Amino acid sequence: MFSGLLASHQTSLADQALHAVFDPLRLAGIGNYWRVVGASLAAHTLLYRAVPALSAAVVPRIFGRLSAADRKTWAVSAICLAHCVYDVCVIAAYFHDPALNGDRMDGFNTRFEWHLAVALGYYAWDLGLCVRDFGNYGPMYLIHGVLGVFGLLILTSQQLQFYAIPYLLPELSSIFLHARQLLKLAGRAGTVAYKANFAVFLATYVATRIGFEAYQSALLIAAVVRGQTGGAFYPFAVFFAVLGVTLTVLNTIWLRQILRAAYHTILQPTGEPPAKAE
Repeated sequence: MFSGLLASHQTSLADQALHAVFDPLRLAGIGNYWRVVGASLAAHTLLYRAVPALSAAVVPRIFGRLSAADRKTWAVSAICLAHCVYDVCVIAAYFHDPALNGDRMDGFNTRFEWHLAVALGYYAWDLGLCVRDFGNYGPMYLIHGVLGVFGLLILTSQQLQFYAIPYLLPELSSIFLHARQLLKLAGRAGTVAYKANFAVFLATYVATRIGFEAYQSALLIAAVVRGQTGGAFYPFAVFFAVLGVTLTVLNTIWLRQILRAAYHTILQPTGEPPAKAE
């Protein structure tokens, strides 16, 4: 019922204004789902404020000894981890969806689209965080946030929706990345749990980012080169193809750093402080 109310297509001045601006840009989704996006953005903003209080109540010893800066990092990591779990569950539910797999350019599922609008609200929150704390995050995180928001604006507009699967499934590895950050803040670096988490992170990183995402990106590039983009707006198909190449190159570069960190993390005797190479 809640999702139905949020996704209501009853025409309002806001609906008309957004459709007038974004429909000519082939981004009609924001006109359909702005309520969902807004509710998701508000929920993540409120959650960011609530996590410190919840953490102080649930894990008072751990949270109580964190500095003010580390408490912010803890809150961000906890929210990011929760959202990554949400993304992966949604992708898993629609991984074999016949509408999406049957037509990778024009196939869409309205329920899946609703979930992508929820994800768009999270990415809008994340982008706001990158802008507000630009000094801490820097340009790369800001660019990542902009690309994420723009990509989901496309995916919620009934085109190229299949590619939400290969581009969001890698959030599986991010679950363990954020868990690693929380374990470090909790003083558990060097423990068996910390090492096991890093090993799973490495395995999922290679499988989803270097494997599945890169493979699907190559298929998209081939389709774009052949001009087989169906009814999707061609520049958007090109955007996702270029994005796939960029992510594959960056993921491969980062893999070297991750492998170096894995060497110092997994082979380091349990209980010792983490090596600086991490």
